[in-house]
Amino acid sequence: MSSQELNIDELELDLKNPRFDDLTSQRDALEKIVLSQGSKLVNLAEDIVANGMSPAHRMLVMKAPGRGNKGFTVMDGNRRLTALRVLANPSVLDGMSGVGDITAQKLRKLAKDFDLNLIQPLDVFVCKNEAEARHWIEAIHTGENDGRGVVGWDGIATARYRGKNTSLKVLEFVKAAGKLDASELAALERFPITNLDRLLGTPEIREKLGLTFEDGDILSDLPQAELLRPLKKVVSDLASKKITVAKLKSKDERLAYIDSLGSALPDLGKRTGAPEALDRLAANAQAKSHAKAFSDGKSRSLLDRKALIPGQAQATLNINDHKLQQICKELRKLPLDTYPVAVAASFRVFLELSLDHYATEKKVPQYNADLHLKKKVEAVAAHLQANGVAKRDLQAFRALASNPNAALCIDRLHGVIHSKYTLPTANELRTGWSEVQVAFTKIWS
Repeated sequence: MSSQELNIDELELDLKNPRFDDLTSQRDALEKIVLSQGSKLVNLAEDIVANGMSPAHRMLVMKAPGRGNKGFTVMDGNRRLTALRVLANPSVLDGMSGVGDITAQKLRKLAKDFDLNLIQPLDVFVCKNEAEARHWIEAIHTGENDGRGVVGWDGIATARYRGKNTSLKVLEFVKAAGKLDASELAALERFPITNLDRLLGTPEIREKLGLTFEDGDILSDLPQAELLRPLKKVVSDLASKKITVAKLKSKDERLAYIDSLGSALPDLGKRTGAPEALDRLAANAQAKSHAKAFSDGKSRSLLDRKALIPGQAQATLNINDHKLQQICKELRKLPLDTYPVAVAASFRVFLELSLDHYATEKKVPQYNADLHLKKKVEAVAAHLQANGVAKRDLQAFRALASNPNAALCIDRLHGVIHSKYTLPTANELRTGWSEVQVAFTKIWS
């Protein structure tokens, strides 16, 4: 298979397209795709006009019989080719009696804003034969195939990618404050977050749970124990499938379920009148949990942790950058006692790239890649605090830039790389991460 640049007049629709039976000509194929796709084709055309062709999904083509090197059949991408043909020449819609007037009208309107010269030549992949094309088509269109195909995101992954999801914040609060055991945490891996969306989307239910919406955020003025009790119960019922979408379809069904919680419902008479965002409450709960771990002599000590960063259940880092995912994976596995220098150097990279990623995603003011690392820490800390992270939860994080005695301070990290005298110890690395973990969970929330 090889990459090649082609114009749309060098491409033809596949008359063996598995979406249809008995396609007889290019015109027949074009009309049936427009007719069957309708509004979906309009949406595709609209996206092409606005954003161009997807660089992540190129057309798969084969040389068309009898056309030499000037003709190629599209094996995967027939909808895209159809959209391009209509946008480039909307007169092809003439005579398509089965196509709805609204669909045709929208496509003609989009064609007025379309410039073919901005799209072609198209970057396509040329398959040697049908067998090679079939392998990739099956990988794209027939499901996950045990990981060989396209693995779709679940509801939680989608919510994390799209950001600011209120249900996800409820879930993170329960994870941080709920003292969940291993089996409960495991049940959350495939949590039906859209069912929680359905519940929280009902105003009467939010009122019963002591929750409010403000500027797209979710808040509560209940004491933690009162708030946690019903939310933990709801999350548990959904995770265990004790309650499924079949019992939550109507508003009356959703209200009946919440009323069935009985004594688990909060005492709304304990509302303080000073609401706080749930992500801040989650961060506070996580900070208290770490403080208890330090003070409780019977809990696992720092020395029991073999790697710098604990597992995802203890340190939730929702990293969506491939390189940083790999660095984090290694920092969760490398034994500190064996590789303290390698771990310290890797953490230095992880720190700066995490700051750069956060600043880019959140558009942190006056931040740029050329800033000194200490300034980057200060800028990100200020932005986190301005967006609801408690000042006390950022104290140790800020100390990376300001306190030369901090276990993971930037001066020591630079010394690990540039000085032949600086050798970190496993214990100080463990201590250092535990001090800044809350800040990193907010950076990667």
